[in-house]
Amino acid sequence: MFARTKLAARGSAIREAVSGIGFVDVLVTFSSGLLHLIEFKILKGKEILGPAQLATYMNHKQRPEGWLVFFDARKPNGRHPVPATFKRPSGTIRTVVIDINPVPPSKRSET
Repeated sequence: MFARTKLAARGSAIREAVSGIGFVDVLVTFSSGLLHLIEFKILKGKEILGPAQLATYMNHKQRPEGWLVFFDARKPNGRHPVPATFKRPSGTIRTVVIDINPVPPSKRSET
């Protein structure tokens, strides 16, 4: 709903669109008709899930670029960096990391 509201008359967002044998979480398109594939994942540990899945969708939709959005639920002291991009034969996967487990203000040190 957020994407549809923000896009308004400039484009559209399609939720869980079929792509081969799977479902892309969100497809966004603007008036040009160009599709942008967006996959959402939750980071819980060291393993980074999603690049292979999104690369498959990119290949099926013939798109050279996709977006992998991570909701980072890892504890602040247990985080490993996430690459800004993943290169795959099907194209480039760009990443966005959203911290959903920040350090509470009462635990922050004064600097």
